[in-house]
Amino acid sequence: MYEIYHKKFSNEVYSATGNYLFWLNLQNQPAGDKKLLDSLNVTPTSWIFIRHSLMVSLIMTLGRIFDTNGESFSIDDLLKSCIENIHSFNKSSLRERKIKDTGGKEADWLEEFIDNAYEPNELDFQKLKPQVKKHRETFNGIYKPIRHNIFAHTTKEHFGKTSEIWESTSKSNIEEILDFLTDLNLTLRETYHNGRKPVLSGAKMEKGFFEKDISLLLQRVKNA
Repeated sequence: MYEIYHKKFSNEVYSATGNYLFWLNLQNQPAGDKKLLDSLNVTPTSWIFIRHSLMVSLIMTLGRIFDTNGESFSIDDLLKSCIENIHSFNKSSLRERKIKDTGGKEADWLEEFIDNAYEPNELDFQKLKPQVKKHRETFNGIYKPIRHNIFAHTTKEHFGKTSEIWESTSKSNIEEILDFLTDLNLTLRETYHNGRKPVLSGAKMEKGFFEKDISLLLQRVKNA
């Protein structure tokens, strides 16, 4: 079950990161490039809808990740699966995965690799929960109201007050959430596949990958 949950979580983090960076570049690049801005303004409505859709997708994806509804998959289920499937992280299971990765053969380096591998315990994964709580609180305090009152529902009391709901949002708080999710995703992957201790390393979003793709798209639009 851990592998299934981690794959789902990884896809959600990828989606949230891509949506955010595409939205950010679509906001910033035209501001410093008049030719690009003029090209986008040929079909302004389309780009307004694309930009809006990216933000909706970002916040809805984060809502799924931090969901506390027990019927839906969330980041809590991922960590719970680590604990419930703790045997999947032991040296014996790691050995089996490495042998499978090398076509059923034991590589020369395997014994030393397994000897140096770390076997996590339940407490290791429990220690990750305070960071989950911290970033969930940021989401719940700032972005959940946007999700509930603007994107998922149209609450009557917020008619004409949408700007007030957006006031607390910032580039820094959304990037802190996405950096944490990236860090957790990579940490669990390294623990499972390489026997590393599950300690957050401070990994950041892979901005370069997404920004290169987005920049190529906008370059084609500009030169069309």
